[in-house]
Amino acid sequence: MTLNHFIYNVARPLGILQVARFLARNHPRILMYHRISPDGAPGTISVDEFRNQMRLIKKSFTPIHLSKLIELHEKGITPKHAVAVTFDDGYSDFADYAFPILQEQGIPATLFITTGFVNGDVWLWPDKIKYLLSKKSKIKIPENDGAVEGLKTIGSSFSLWSDISNYCLTLNNSVKEKYISDLFFINDVNLPKDAPSGFKPVGWDELKAFVAEGLLDIGSHTCTHPVLTRLSEADLRYELMFSKDTISFNLGVDVSILCYPNGMPSDFDDNIKYALLKSGYKYGVSAYPTLDPLGDAYSVSRYSVDKNCDRFEKTMYGVSYVTAVFRRSLRLNGN
Repeated sequence: MTLNHFIYNVARPLGILQVARFLARNHPRILMYHRISPDGAPGTISVDEFRNQMRLIKKSFTPIHLSKLIELHEKGITPKHAVAVTFDDGYSDFADYAFPILQEQGIPATLFITTGFVNGDVWLWPDKIKYLLSKKSKIKIPENDGAVEGLKTIGSSFSLWSDISNYCLTLNNSVKEKYISDLFFINDVNLPKDAPSGFKPVGWDELKAFVAEGLLDIGSHTCTHPVLTRLSEADLRYELMFSKDTISFNLGVDVSILCYPNGMPSDFDDNIKYALLKSGYKYGVSAYPTLDPLGDAYSVSRYSVDKNCDRFEKTMYGVSYVTAVFRRSLRLNGN
């Protein structure tokens, strides 16, 4: 047990959650989810865990669509204890498990969809790496920057998936796709054209029904989920505009928000923000938390959510926020 965890366990019965909730009442919590599963498989949150999280939000906070939250904030009337639930990518488990719980609890949400994925034109490149690792207990990987010559064999693991994914994030899109194809080739594994079981997308008809109910907002997550800063101007324009037009065509929704793929500070810059503005987007969404999540309309920040109960409580009640504010104050005062 870490010192921070020990302190939290001691302070929790003394009312630290309610104190933090009050202090963080004007700090919106924008939550980022990806996948829900029946049993909480690696990389997912279980149905029961997700339901408990939504119950907590409904009981103690003010759930609101992200777009509505931003609009109110721009008018200077941000709701206290506001929570916006968002999902990325558009996996089928959103329809199978997440949305029924959102309906049950009456929680509005925003789903950022990768339109090429939902169309069935592509499946997501990080999933291709997971799929490859699932087929082999040991795989061969290039030793030198993607060159097929000079291979080493290493055991499959989550850390290996993370290492390969992080390397792919440094590559231009076409180079990345070739590198992943080479990995399948040198390991004698067939790369399926369509997303296999476990990696399939939600369908347009399902999304249309969900949007009609009023609980679901839709945003863009591009067409093919590339790192935007590694695209040519023409490819960037395609990813922004065609995803927007595809959503409009299939759902009749005028999309105003784009979620940056990967969403770290190096994955978007002022040029990308300006491209969003020119493409008709009002807002851009990242994948990391800040003390002022709505301070920049083209860099709206979010908390990543996992299955750890303590971390979720700290995020929701504002313990993480209050702690970060306190640490910033110490730094500014030179302590």
